[in-house]
Amino acid sequence: MSIAPTPIQSLKTITYAGAIIAIDAAVAKSREIGAPECIAVVDASSNLLAFARVDGAAVIAREPAIAKASTAAALGSPTGGIPFEFGANLGFASHGAIVNLGGGLPIILGGTVIGAIGVGSGTTEQDVAVAEAGRDALLKALATHLSLDVSS
Repeated sequence: MSIAPTPIQSLKTITYAGAIIAIDAAVAKSREIGAPECIAVVDASSNLLAFARVDGAAVIAREPAIAKASTAAALGSPTGGIPFEFGANLGFASHGAIVNLGGGLPIILGGTVIGAIGVGSGTTEQDVAVAEAGRDALLKALATHLSLDVSS
């Protein structure tokens, strides 16, 4: 028995409104810890939804922040954990679209990647802390909106 392909699929993804929740929380965390950051939020398909550069963040960190978010969404896992030799090869093979720098986190709801956040300009620890703040704020807002328990 053959199943005919369907011309449409269900896709859960964050919206611009959700991205702004994550950006606002990440900017607040960036200021709180004194680490000016570039912050990018993408949807489930790695399309850029929102970007912020906190005053003082390195301008050159813009593209890495976006790439971290896109990589986290595409791979469904935090960035920076791929062994160096594989990470370097993936980066080269993807023309820089896949990065192996810490600071990119997928945003997962009910086991589905609905977007991602990428942060750059600080240390890896600062980038991750700011990304976590943005991700967690969005998941908390979604839990309230959907009346769900999204704690991990």
